[in-house]
Amino acid sequence: MESLKDFAILPTIPTELSYLGLKQIFYCGNLELLNSRKITIVGTRNPNPYAQNFTQTLARKLTNKGAVIVSGGALGIDIIAHKYALPNTIMVSPASLDIIYPRTNAKIIQQIYRDALILSPFDSPYSPRAFSFLERNKLVVSLGEYVIIPQADLESGSMRSANYALKLGKQIFVPPHQIGQSQGTQSLAQEGKAQVIWDIDEFVELLGFQEECKQDSANQTIAVKDEVLEFCKGNPLFEEAFLKFGTVLFEYELEGKICRHNGRIEVQ
Repeated sequence: MESLKDFAILPTIPTELSYLGLKQIFYCGNLELLNSRKITIVGTRNPNPYAQNFTQTLARKLTNKGAVIVSGGALGIDIIAHKYALPNTIMVSPASLDIIYPRTNAKIIQQIYRDALILSPFDSPYSPRAFSFLERNKLVVSLGEYVIIPQADLESGSMRSANYALKLGKQIFVPPHQIGQSQGTQSLAQEGKAQVIWDIDEFVELLGFQEECKQDSANQTIAVKDEVLEFCKGNPLFEEAFLKFGTVLFEYELEGKICRHNGRIEVQ
């Protein structure tokens, strides 16, 4: 356990959670995130490399378009989604907000406390137990406009979250997997309970998010620059760029946006 910064009670219960009958929700961070379009991403604690890369890419591209990613801070898919969505992410904790849980994700959870938003229905002191994970999952699913599950086994908490989402009438999306992998999401797709994301860019456009914009000095709307490409225009060493942006560089290479030459990155 580790003591964190002060937290408070939400002034009002979010509309998406009003049906749960909660009397209070504790928070720490940026409440403005609750006013944005929110997408829930949840999944296995042991994702394969494909699901990891899918989650990273999807979270980054959704937040670049102005979405806020909601998840539960757990190992695996949850924390990957939070990491690549920062600072546009909301975490729902299964513990009270004076406790970092799970401790293995402490570094990123502390970033969420500082730069994003974390919620909990539990008053201090409250350590996680079986019941609180179920309550956490209800809030995570309820907050999202849609639910995306990158990978899940048949008998898993993510599949219970999927069933809860279906009861609420929420649309579920999953990526395609090889035969025998992620049998939970495969079954959702096969039974028509989830739609398959065949192309991330097309999916993001389908959701209708607008390009994030800002105003210049002449009050003209201009698109926000791609941070990765802007950095790479300086012809940095690949190792330097990798430390800053991680595996997203491989995606940019595959898309032909950048290339490597003599150990340095060049923008195409």
